[in-house]
Amino acid sequence: MGVILVNPRKVDVGELAANRENEVRLVIENEGDAALILSRIVSTKFDTEYFVAGEAGGIEIAAGQKYTIKLPVKPSEPGNFLDTILIYSDARNDIGKGYKALLSGTAK
Repeated sequence: MGVILVNPRKVDVGELAANRENEVRLVIENEGDAALILSRIVSTKFDTEYFVAGEAGGIEIAAGQKYTIKLPVKPSEPGNFLDTILIYSDARNDIGKGYKALLSGTAK
């Protein structure tokens, strides 16, 4: 079964442009012994869906592999930026509540 990991869980996204969509790269690892399927990535702070699996299905990450996903992050104002995201998958360590990670940076 797949095991999801984002390391570190607090991801430094650096400097972002306020009131503009920024491309943030998030590396998701599968430390399990079988593939895992990503189905959804959401922001709990900004109530935003960064990724939702379509009809073709989710994103499959093979056992022992990494996958980099680009998230369209749009800070609403300048200052410290902190976003809590939940990554939903069929991983063994996601019991239906999502795997939590943080995006941290500065909006200018």
